[in-house]
Amino acid sequence: MNVVSRIVNALVAPLLFVLALLMPLPSLASDHGGGGAAPEPMVFTVNLGTENYLQFGLILEPAVPEAAGAIAAYKPRIQHQIILLLSSKEVAKLRTLAGKKELIEEIIELANHAIHEDEETGVKEALFTQFLIQ
Repeated sequence: MNVVSRIVNALVAPLLFVLALLMPLPSLASDHGGGGAAPEPMVFTVNLGTENYLQFGLILEPAVPEAAGAIAAYKPRIQHQIILLLSSKEVAKLRTLAGKKELIEEIIELANHAIHEDEETGVKEALFTQFLIQ
């Protein structure tokens, strides 16, 4: 081995090692049952009264893998029901932790009603990915 080859090997090998450490590893286990990428959040922008609006992202987490298909199939109906639900909400209450938790429970209930399931076999959790009141 000549001197140039040794220098190249001495520089390239550590670089490749560092790059390998920086590359993301594929997930072997998944909380959402599909084994693929994380679900895309549903994003809502709705008026709250005449002076405010609410924008939030939402992921519905299925209780069982089979429920993911029902959530996807009924997504337009679920989105419609959520928008109607928000029309009755007060800005001051949604700004509180208790108000957000109450909204989560109501969303879980209406999503399960839309897909004809319950929290054991349908939607077990609603997760906000963003929440902005302006």
